Amino acid sequence: MQLRPSFICAIGGIALLSACSSVDNSGTAVPYGGNPFTYGNSVNGAITGTEPSTAFGKALKAEYIAYAQREADEWYDFFDADFFAKKAGKVAENETILPEDPANWRFDAEEIAQKRAVRDELIALLDDGKREAKPDTAAIAQARFDCWIEESEEGWQTDLISQCWKDFEAAMAELRAEEPKEMAPEPVAAAPRLFTIFFDFDSTAITPVSERVLDAAAEQWASSMSNVTVVGHTDASGAASYNQGLSERRASSALSELTKRGVKGDMVDSEAVGESDLLIPTPDGVREPRNRRVTISID
Repeated sequence: MQLRPSFICAIGGIALLSACSSVDNSGTAVPYGGNPFTYGNSVNGAITGTEPSTAFGKALKAEYIAYAQREADEWYDFFDADFFAKKAGKVAENETILPEDPANWRFDAEEIAQKRAVRDELIALLDDGKREAKPDTAAIAQARFDCWIEESEEGWQTDLISQCWKDFEAAMAELRAEEPKEMAPEPVAAAPRLFTIFFDFDSTAITPVSERVLDAAAEQWASSMSNVTVVGHTDASGAASYNQGLSERRASSALSELTKRGVKGDMVDSEAVGESDLLIPTPDGVREPRNRRVTISID
């Protein structure tokens, strides 16, 4: 695991650890980072502490403890091990401990916007009753999201980053799935799977985050061999005619990446809508990262 700058301060004493952080910790359940010297106490306190009162809380606490122990035992990253051990301990005190906010980690503005869009969907599902309806799956989704955030910030364990994302997407697919209605006369057709990739301003380049989304989309297609719809979008910044062309190029870029991953081109419908279908409504001329996207729908 990545050695954080705060490790240098440990030479001078534990008290200096927090002084090395340049990250804003405001609004977080647990201060960012962690202290390698307190990991043992943190994880023991979480294990022996009060058991959460809900099934989701119990599952989430267990997930955070397991991740903290892997960080320490397999990768010797006692900074993050201590952080997640403390987060596990907080679960019993506050049943609404949230997934990590990317803004509290070392990402640039574009990455924060993209990762926040993912986090927003997760929180919406959790708040829509999934904590109670599917507590184990909801806990896995939150823990794997935090794993993806933490490992993406470090950026060197690519296999682990990919695995965290795949586990997160699998859990999200289960959380998104609607329960079958009782006494339904016919089976309800499965809803199309929707994948979304985001782009930098005025760009058609595929980002590393989008690469993993495209991997997941291709895997989903391979398991179903269903029809695919690719739709390019832009934000409201710039002329509408230019944005139409930009959305076409983004759709083409996504289609090219999908075909490289084995998706058959004759099973893909591609279209572009420019700035006419904003995910986040804004006035004309406003740059909004979440509107610069391509959606991939797999029947």
